[in-house]
Amino acid sequence: MHCHDTDFEAGKVIAALKKKFVCYGSAYSYADPIWDGIDFEKIETLFYPKQTKNEQGIEEVVLFHLKSKDKSAVFYAMERLSGNPDVVFAEPDYLYDLHILPNDPLYKFLWGMENIRAPLAWNYTTGSPDVVVGVLDSGVDSTHPDLSANLLFPGGRFMDSRDETGHGTHVAGTVGAVGNNLTGVTGVCWNVGLINLKIGNVFIDLAAAIEAIHYATLHTIPILNNSWGGRRNSAALRLAIEQYDGLFIASAGNNGTNNDLLPMFPASYNLDNIISVAALSPDNTLAPFSNFGIRSVHIAAPGTRVLSTDLYGEYSYMNGTSMAAPHVAGAAALLKSYRTGLTALDMKYIILSSAERLPDLSDKVATGGILNANAMFQTADRLGERALS
Repeated sequence: MHCHDTDFEAGKVIAALKKKFVCYGSAYSYADPIWDGIDFEKIETLFYPKQTKNEQGIEEVVLFHLKSKDKSAVFYAMERLSGNPDVVFAEPDYLYDLHILPNDPLYKFLWGMENIRAPLAWNYTTGSPDVVVGVLDSGVDSTHPDLSANLLFPGGRFMDSRDETGHGTHVAGTVGAVGNNLTGVTGVCWNVGLINLKIGNVFIDLAAAIEAIHYATLHTIPILNNSWGGRRNSAALRLAIEQYDGLFIASAGNNGTNNDLLPMFPASYNLDNIISVAALSPDNTLAPFSNFGIRSVHIAAPGTRVLSTDLYGEYSYMNGTSMAAPHVAGAAALLKSYRTGLTALDMKYIILSSAERLPDLSDKVATGGILNANAMFQTADRLGERALS
């Protein structure tokens, strides 16, 4: 278990006493200097320590229930108690995390989930089916037992959603394979609406991509994953992304080159709603094939030997920034599930500002770091509900 130093229950203080407090029914001896000056509702005994294992002479450990639920009252009460010679220590009623791990049998091979601190992040939320992520790719295997429960079908132009290459199915699994279902792997976001927007097979069709982005705009889909790209700078593609109000997550490319010098589109468009993602190896270094760029690539995520869903109900390992981007898309879906009112710009700010800095990335990506899903939630909590945009 893990403890956040600043996360504790408001209105409660734990104290260890050298003498037992006097209690007659619900009436306390308020004249006792141990709690003199502390405005409380009741005192609850937690336990009486054994004297054989108690060098500090503690007679009783109690829980003060304060009248004020302001966290500042906790600090005040601790200060008052700590100044009393009959109090051995006083501390907040800390909140600890459950280190949630899914029961999916292949989870142990998902090194990337540990790397992005997903188990800690899942204490906050494992997602919501009300949050939708568009997967613009080669299609998704709709019969896969680890995906079918999370899949949505758009219809119309995108009715033909069959995946003939396995690429889109693999990407979708990293975003949101069903978690904790005793089957295969888990996605970053266990519960999510994955909408399958097929835009190609071996190659991505520009017109289809533009149609898919416009579809997402019309249907207010908040997050799009785009594990594809090329060197051609399309004005129409840029315009479609610019018109889209959601978060557009794009893979940086697999040429091992600097996108600041040789741009990769759509990742390299200088638009506020884009996050460009590089690939990281398990040793926390940039993957040899990954594109980079201190100005145009924002963050890194696991992208080598990534295990995920494949065609015909199978699972496979793949490499590429295509595998890195859906880690970020899944994290964005978790964040949107936790704070539904966040805009695309809010999510981008929170994800990038909470990146975990790594030495090898300091001159490779704008944040100098890797996605940290747990720090993402800590940042969101610190900022609260206020809009950032």
